[in-house]
Amino acid sequence: MKPGEHGPYLGERVSRRHFLRVAAAGASGILVPLESFGAPDQVHDLRGKVTINGRQATTKSDIIPGDRIVTGSDGHFVFVIGEDAFMVRSRSEMHIEKYEAAAGFLRLITGALGAVFKSGNRRQVVAANVTAGIRGTGVYLETRGDGTYFCTCWGQVDLASADDPKDRELITSSNHTPRLVATQPKDGTRFRSAPFETHTDEEMDILQKCVGRRSPILVPGGDERRN
Repeated sequence: MKPGEHGPYLGERVSRRHFLRVAAAGASGILVPLESFGAPDQVHDLRGKVTINGRQATTKSDIIPGDRIVTGSDGHFVFVIGEDAFMVRSRSEMHIEKYEAAAGFLRLITGALGAVFKSGNRRQVVAANVTAGIRGTGVYLETRGDGTYFCTCWGQVDLASADDPKDRELITSSNHTPRLVATQPKDGTRFRSAPFETHTDEEMDILQKCVGRRSPILVPGGDERRN
């Protein structure tokens, strides 16, 4: 570790983790393990420039609610929170606005994100012009000039336009159902069919392996399997 790489900042993060644990206990009467918010093996792949709240990420970084993750032109970041795993590609910015066992809220400001979620937990992912309600699934999304590319790789996702919440689509997929959520409506909707592109089954399976599961596309029943 380089001098000054963590120092007071690490203490800051530990204090935040302790506060979150106490706050959760006060609200529910149940102590939430610190591992729910940060663990030594959270980082699974780190390449190039990746910052967490403006500081260079390391293989020992912990990721907790409130964090802002930014990747540079050579950045690539794979990490785990609880039983969910994420891949943040280059030139991306992601905010973890809330994350608990029962519910989580993530925002992709720009760039590309792949994610796999444990079945049963409620998650919400927001991008430039779309909100996705998720319960146990694999997804890949990219912000683009003409809207947001959103692929439901498997599972069920409730997609809603940020500009018109009544313009929505419930997608149930077993093998990649991509959509372009366009910035402008056409024929009364912003949702368009799109090709499967810019991510692979192997990449999504790597994310599943990070949390002890397998892609159900490559391994039938693997989404619930523990290695």
